[in-house]
Amino acid sequence: MAESRISPDAAIGADCEFGVDVVVGERAEIGDRVVLGHGAVVLPGCVLADRVRVGPRSVLGRSPRAGAASTRTVAQGGRLVLGEGTVIGASAVLYEGSTFGRECYVGDLAAVREGCTFGDRVLIGRMVTLEDGVSVGDGSRIQTAAYVTAGTSIGSDVFVGPCVVTTNDRYLSMWPEPALEGPVICNGVSIGAGARLLSGVRVGPGAVIGMGAVVLENVPPGRIYIGVPAADAGEVRAE
Repeated sequence: MAESRISPDAAIGADCEFGVDVVVGERAEIGDRVVLGHGAVVLPGCVLADRVRVGPRSVLGRSPRAGAASTRTVAQGGRLVLGEGTVIGASAVLYEGSTFGRECYVGDLAAVREGCTFGDRVLIGRMVTLEDGVSVGDGSRIQTAAYVTAGTSIGSDVFVGPCVVTTNDRYLSMWPEPALEGPVICNGVSIGAGARLLSGVRVGPGAVIGMGAVVLENVPPGRIYIGVPAADAGEVRAE
């Protein structure tokens, strides 16, 4: 049977529970009552606060690498930090240089690239992909299989429905030096399942994007946009 490999340079808190075949790298800092599932990998320099739970076969602190055909460089460095009470599902991959607040949740098979920041109580659903440099505010929820492109800004208390797609390149990399710009999604926005947001659009506070809508232009605060392409369908009704 495989044995766990815990670096002598790692700092391990009290009352932790480690499964079989766990790896904890050099300079990792693990707080009290942390649970690491079977086969979990905590790479060098990661910081896990008290009561963090990591599911089986998840990898924390992976370093980014650019593919041979990639047109973008990757930024490396920085510690992956998981706030107190954060839960990571099974087979998730979290890259280095991202920071999670308290009591976040990352679902099974999710992927979070480098340089992302998350507030408290953020939920990232199963099979969600977040590219590098994404920011997400307190209490926001990103549902199953959504794709959040690099450089996207998501405010607090935002709902992103299943299979939503954001983009950061209006011209499909046809230009030698494309201007990459993710969408800005302000506080309190709700986005229905399967919606698409074009590079650089701004969705104002409290707006609603309907299921399957294709958003090509800025959405004013408190408005409902539906259809392909998305058009103004009225004001969000106050409760």
